[in-house]
Amino acid sequence: MTLAAVLVAVLGLGAAGVAPARAAIPTAAAVRAEIARKNQQAGRAQPLVVEVVVRDETGAAAASGRMLLGGAAGPTRLELVLADGRREVHERRAGRYEATRDGEPVARAMPLLPPFGLLQARSEADVAAALALIGGDPDRVDLGMAGGADCWVLGGRDPGPFDANGRPSYWFDQDGRRPVRIDERGGVRFRFGPPARHEPAIFLPAWIDVEAPGWPRRRIEVVRVTSGNLASAP
Repeated sequence: MTLAAVLVAVLGLGAAGVAPARAAIPTAAAVRAEIARKNQQAGRAQPLVVEVVVRDETGAAAASGRMLLGGAAGPTRLELVLADGRREVHERRAGRYEATRDGEPVARAMPLLPPFGLLQARSEADVAAALALIGGDPDRVDLGMAGGADCWVLGGRDPGPFDANGRPSYWFDQDGRRPVRIDERGGVRFRFGPPARHEPAIFLPAWIDVEAPGWPRRRIEVVRVTSGNLASAP
């Protein structure tokens, strides 16, 4: 069976769902719909509180805290206590990324908080809006490889080595139907580990590697995930 036939069988794509010039690649709309379907199936398309540990390149804990994930349209916030006791907050809101340390704005901070709206989008339109927030083109899809997986690259990618891509894009595993990578402007990259289950059937990546020019790599380990109203989180 050809790859195009597999896509038709798995995604239910007819002739209208496959670009004539690139029959092996489904339309961006079909990929967006599949991402949204998987987000709902994985139980993460809802407000979540995620307890995390941030580790440096040696594996030592550099910070601990929690992410408050407001869903596709809600704000996303990372609250950390650093190893030296200082408190750092990262927030994404309406396409802006802001960070404070002990309540004071940080002019230059490593962007540790992924654009989780892409992993929480409940509909095709939500996926498109979440990608557009980071400057990506939701109507473009290419093929690529990342993390040992064949991926649909929503937002497209630059020609050349896969790790040299500079386009804002979401890399989604064709076979495993899981998030693999998000690329942002300026060389910022989030690589997602394998899915881990948290009760009652919420699946998030077990870890997230964060790469940003001028900063050492950091790994965010997901410790515990709970669902609920973020306004009531202590």
